[in-house]
Amino acid sequence: MPEKIKRIDIVHMSHTDVGFTDHPAVCREQQTRYLDIAIDGVLATEGAPKEARFSWTVEAALTVDDWWQKNSPERRQDLIRAVKTGRLEITALAMNQTPTLNADQWRTTLHWLPDEVWDAASPRTGVQNDVNGFPRAGAMALLDRNVANLFMGINATNGQAPLQVPTAFWWRMPDGRRLFVWLGDSYASGFGHFFEDSWRRGPVPESTDTRYRPPRFGEVYPMDEAAMREAQARLCERLARLEDRGYDYPSLPLSATNEWRIDNDPPYLGLPDFVAAWNRLGLQPEVRLTTVSQAVEDLKSRVGDRLPEYEGEFTDWWVNGCASGPREVAASRRAKRNLTAALSAVWGEALDADARSAADGILRQLCLFDEHTWGAADSIGQPHEIDTWAQFNEKARAAYYPLAMSKVLLAQRARTAIYPREYGYYVANTAPMPWSGWVTMNTSALRGDVQALEEPRTGRVTPTEIRAGYAQYKVPESEDQLTFEADNATVADNVPGQVLRFWVEDLAPNSAIRLVPSDRGGPPAQPEQMPAVEVDDNGWPTSAQWPAMSQPLFAESPGAFIAVEMTEFAGRWQYNGMLHHPNEERRKEVLRETPAEPAGETRIEPNPHTIVYSQRMKHPRLKWLTRTLEISRREPRAVLTVRLYRTSSELPEWFYIGCALPTGDTIPTVSCGGVPFVPFEDQLPNTCRDYVALDSWADYETADGHWLWITRDAPVVSFGGPQPLKHLEAAPACPNRAYALIFDNTWMTNFVADSHGIFEFRFDLVWKDTDAIKTAEDVAGLAETLLSEPQLVIQPALKEDPIYMERLYRP
Repeated sequence: MPEKIKRIDIVHMSHTDVGFTDHPAVCREQQTRYLDIAIDGVLATEGAPKEARFSWTVEAALTVDDWWQKNSPERRQDLIRAVKTGRLEITALAMNQTPTLNADQWRTTLHWLPDEVWDAASPRTGVQNDVNGFPRAGAMALLDRNVANLFMGINATNGQAPLQVPTAFWWRMPDGRRLFVWLGDSYASGFGHFFEDSWRRGPVPESTDTRYRPPRFGEVYPMDEAAMREAQARLCERLARLEDRGYDYPSLPLSATNEWRIDNDPPYLGLPDFVAAWNRLGLQPEVRLTTVSQAVEDLKSRVGDRLPEYEGEFTDWWVNGCASGPREVAASRRAKRNLTAALSAVWGEALDADARSAADGILRQLCLFDEHTWGAADSIGQPHEIDTWAQFNEKARAAYYPLAMSKVLLAQRARTAIYPREYGYYVANTAPMPWSGWVTMNTSALRGDVQALEEPRTGRVTPTEIRAGYAQYKVPESEDQLTFEADNATVADNVPGQVLRFWVEDLAPNSAIRLVPSDRGGPPAQPEQMPAVEVDDNGWPTSAQWPAMSQPLFAESPGAFIAVEMTEFAGRWQYNGMLHHPNEERRKEVLRETPAEPAGETRIEPNPHTIVYSQRMKHPRLKWLTRTLEISRREPRAVLTVRLYRTSSELPEWFYIGCALPTGDTIPTVSCGGVPFVPFEDQLPNTCRDYVALDSWADYETADGHWLWITRDAPVVSFGGPQPLKHLEAAPACPNRAYALIFDNTWMTNFVADSHGIFEFRFDLVWKDTDAIKTAEDVAGLAETLLSEPQLVIQPALKEDPIYMERLYRP
């Protein structure tokens, strides 16, 4: 009999995967039906003895909102009644999330529910199950909504909890506030504490497969005395081992799912009967069926004053799986940038209710994309099955749909602001800092020859440049009109006269300039002085230094590509063991690193504002790779763009693109969800250090200034070089090497097996002196500005019809 643990608190819930067991739409539909069952179960047992009353915790607020939207006012009152009994709890978080949300998304996920529901439920706890981390941005968003507890049931496959579970601790935020955290066993562990054998088969059949079903009353949680005493013996044996490891809390919260599939399972209405029978027999410890907040707050009241306190970011071991779909990740990040641009003050008046609703809808879709479920249970084992494709199609839609709708909202905002103005070409900077760079457009948008553009306010004339490019529906007339990327050999992509571009310098933040075509021409732009650039034997830059700098902008060769392959048979199944039992010799046996090599000389293209270096690379895992480095003449900045074609393979591998900065052992500051942290130094113990998720930037601050590495498309980075399966416990050598994890299909389930074809990744390398960068907000604003794209609106001399303005362009 356990000496310390006097009560087991069973928290009954359904683990909400938006996919995995079924198509995401089916999962969401089934979850609303499970909520119906829970409501009825709670209300049906109102008159039962206290120990026989049904209790249910809704893990994800997404389910409640889905349910609320489709039910009648009368049925909605049943939900409110059930909530008021205290035995149906609605938790605070919309979903179990990855760490790739931005600050706006975290605010959205904590405002998912209608106010009427939030006010009635008054959520006190957020639940993050399965996932191996939780950003401080999410924790602070919880606290902002007066949610004091975080309940986690971590799945240690391919990862781990930061502390030995089960345990509790106080988590201090950078602003001094504290969150109570319960780190429990796996979310499905409750049943296994009492019974050795799981009832489920499959193990993950679809809910529509009529050969499988949920257990019926009497098939699980048996209530005859012999079976219950056997369950007590098993429970006490486990609790004794737990106490031997040092657990000394008076109660133990255990989450329990049903035993059909474990994930996305309905309530088991027979559970309160089992609890009542247990307590009638006087079995010890006491067992209570309760809600998550009741369980954790009772525990907090008993042990809260003696719990340890930790600080630091709670980085996630599972975020590497997001790199299995790099195209979709890039689309989601572009959608976020578009939405930020649409909300810019440059467009004038604040958003009305319709526009706010559109923005909220875009953010909700992006939250669904950043939810932790990426695909089917058999996404790796059966990557070509229709059901696998169907699930990922819906997941990918949560990136592509908000991308499309963010374009709509941005165009509506831009047209509504610009179309009432006079004739001109309007270039708008939607970002918070001055913007410089090329503005590009297809020449097909022009109604005449435009040799130059003049700003009437200042008289400044800017020459334009016409370049070759893609020509929609153009039949290629010769091989010269096709680049090496045009495998289809159908539409010409290298036709002269297709693209016009012009340079804009220091366009003020949140402002727009008006330009008009000019025949004055003006003197051609004179090349500015170049920085000192050093190159390797093939002409690729290895450093570039401007006069104000004590060190170059970058070191080594920016854009180094490295692939790491698992050579072991059935290598994905080795991942978990190697992660939990790191062995460098074993790692060298199983993993093979192969860098890309130059395929020829570097091509150099100078212009008055920048100089562009382009080089083809070769690698056995790629059809081709091109890297381009555009170095600014005026300021310490370079833009690295890597385009590659991954050939199809379902075997596990990692791809990295690396840059090195001349910052020695300096560890950069990064941010996640808008909250800065220093990797390795500012993390909870045992959280992932092999790679971290970031918003977009890493700031290497030194006495000689700030060296910034900024990523547009890939949100996961390893410092010190590729670090697969290293299980780093401290900062590695050479943290100045930032290697973006651009592809990773090493998971054995859930993620994408074989994303292939053309991918593009962009990185900005920037230096600023110490006077220009004072805070993390300055870095974030600079990163947002550099990754932004100016909005170009052509306004003709004729005025737009007011009906169009109202019905077509108003958001």
